[in-house]
Amino acid sequence: MSEIKNTHDYLVAKETKQKATPGIKRAFVIVGLFMMFQQITGINIPFYYGPVVIAKLHIFGSTGGTAISSAVFGIEASSILAIINVLATLIGFRLIDSYGRRSLALLGYSGMAFFDVLGAVLYLSHIDIGLLIGFAGFIIFFAFGVGGTGWIIQGEYFPTQYRGLFASLIAVVDWISNFAIIELFPVMDLKIGLGYTMAVFAVLSIMAVVIFFYIMPKTKGKSVEEINDIFENNTLATVRNASMSGYSDNSKTDKKQ
Repeated sequence: MSEIKNTHDYLVAKETKQKATPGIKRAFVIVGLFMMFQQITGINIPFYYGPVVIAKLHIFGSTGGTAISSAVFGIEASSILAIINVLATLIGFRLIDSYGRRSLALLGYSGMAFFDVLGAVLYLSHIDIGLLIGFAGFIIFFAFGVGGTGWIIQGEYFPTQYRGLFASLIAVVDWISNFAIIELFPVMDLKIGLGYTMAVFAVLSIMAVVIFFYIMPKTKGKSVEEINDIFENNTLATVRNASMSGYSDNSKTDKKQ
């Protein structure tokens, strides 16, 4: 029993002393931002509020019908969007190893911004179906380029001994961001309307493209150890270039020794 207790005390002490390195903190910043932008760009709006929003558009089955028929159509349309989400996600998982996490993420956020703008312009031009087109395109690009990527890089950016802790922290960031945007959407819809709300989401998606273009490393074909070295030996401003060139600040020092 004493031997088991000593082993337990040793492991607890070791885990307690273990602190996150600068590289781990840099990885957390990137993954945390990625998961935050996943949510605040509005992906859950069509799923949480879709039936209500779509029922108000008065298109197809909702035109001239009763309140019940409009609600049913809204649910049907939202179900179709959910199916699109699943299919596009499966496509994304087939492409992610071929094209890389960074490339798909940037393409995903760019496509999301485009369809947000398209939906906003059409809706503000009184073409109500434009909003549904915007939702569908937005979901497709989110699902294959952004949705799964955040969870994949979370597993790749952190060494095994840190993964459990930081996975929990990332989940907290994800759910807080989700809660914030879900609570804000009804206010935005009331104050500025659906069209301009989509425009806001487009701006946030463009911000994501710019931010991750500059700080998100290219990890295709790299091991967890190689990715960790990139984060440890570079700043947030240089991890992208280091990941693309295979160069890190320490590699230069190593060559001189």
